[in-house]
Amino acid sequence: MTTGCFLPYSRTSMFRFSLPLALIACGSPTKVEPTTVLDPSPALEASAAVQLDALIGLVEQPMSGFPTSPECPSITPLLDDGEVLHERIIGDCELSNGHLLSGSLERYDGPDGTWLIGSDFQVVDDDQMIFGLDGAIEITPTGSLWLVDAAAALCGTHDWSCTDGVLALDLSYTVFPAEGYPADYDATVSGTVVTERASMTLDGAWSVNIAQCPLEPLTGMLSIQQGEHHAITHDGALACDGCAGWQVQGRATDGLCGLTD
Repeated sequence: MTTGCFLPYSRTSMFRFSLPLALIACGSPTKVEPTTVLDPSPALEASAAVQLDALIGLVEQPMSGFPTSPECPSITPLLDDGEVLHERIIGDCELSNGHLLSGSLERYDGPDGTWLIGSDFQVVDDDQMIFGLDGAIEITPTGSLWLVDAAAALCGTHDWSCTDGVLALDLSYTVFPAEGYPADYDATVSGTVVTERASMTLDGAWSVNIAQCPLEPLTGMLSIQQGEHHAITHDGALACDGCAGWQVQGRATDGLCGLTD
């Protein structure tokens, strides 16, 4: 004997119910699993945090993005002998665009390396901070290799606006070959990043050749641990589209685009 759900038989009832309706009426309710919404914030924040251009640019030309004047900031040479330049840049003045500059920078550039130390260095417009650096960024040459270390809190770079909060970095990079930067080089990174939302640890390696792909690394991966494990993979050598693979706990997603804009 079979059991189940039967529709009353009649000539009219045969055509009154479509098959999907009959299945819904007779079968047990189908349990619909909720769609898991994946949070891309760790991948987006980590990708923005590890961009080398902002860090190296700050060390090499810390005031290049600001409309300076002979009066602001005050620059005091500590040593300038043609081989070594060591200077102190002091704020507490008004830039030519009306923004207020406070705090200080100390910069060293010599054959043994280049470093920049910010001491509560800020640019403020109407009580809104638009740039800030507190801490140190150092570039040390070792043969054809650069070692780049950042232990600093900063915001207001191309990759991290102060409206996103202050970014705290404790990162170590290698860049090889140094003479190839920024057009053709390999890089690695490891360390920790803290944002206003969360902290994360990360490791990564990538290869850049802007002649072959100006939109993203030719190859590379960034591994991020922040609660769950996230992984970003680049394939610019195969598809130079500015989009990267994105995995969460080993599960592939649709990917992310524009990470290195």
